[in-house]
Amino acid sequence: MKSIDIRLNEKEEKLMKDLIGKRLQSYLHDEFKFTPSSSQAIQIVMEEDKPYYLYSFAELQDYFGVQEDVAVWSFQDKPLPIIEKKNFIKTPVGEIIQNIVLVQENQRVYSENKQTYDVWLTRGIIIDLGDHQIAFEKDVWFSEEIIIHKGYNLETLFSSVDNFGKDWDESVRTECSRINKSL
Repeated sequence: MKSIDIRLNEKEEKLMKDLIGKRLQSYLHDEFKFTPSSSQAIQIVMEEDKPYYLYSFAELQDYFGVQEDVAVWSFQDKPLPIIEKKNFIKTPVGEIIQNIVLVQENQRVYSENKQTYDVWLTRGIIIDLGDHQIAFEKDVWFSEEIIIHKGYNLETLFSSVDNFGKDWDESVRTECSRINKSL
């Protein structure tokens, strides 16, 4: 069985956890043209104008037996050169982060009743501001687009786990589930 784990790592989770209880001043993203999304990066600005960055870059990975570009997320406190090229739009927030939830997805593939793949990925990040939420979602496995949602119960807007394995060969069985990890 092949195990693949492209979730945010422990260091990235700690960096994010340290934001709880602090004021989220704003987040910056690409101009929305067709969807509320930003390509490859979002800047998150905390109190005292401290910036953090959510990145989504395609990396060549084993995607269930085929080498494919797969979007891998990272969360950092340092800008990469791509940030200098961005013409970001600023969305003000000015509220205290109450909690951050990582939406972790587990994808399992079986062939001849034997598990062949166990894949973990971060599907999304939900920032709880008390009376509303802001969420960032990886909608499609290969896409570097970061979808932005605002409102309540935002995980219900995420792409369905039922879509995983849809239209695959009938000899392959797939399962997909999500676990919310509160930081």
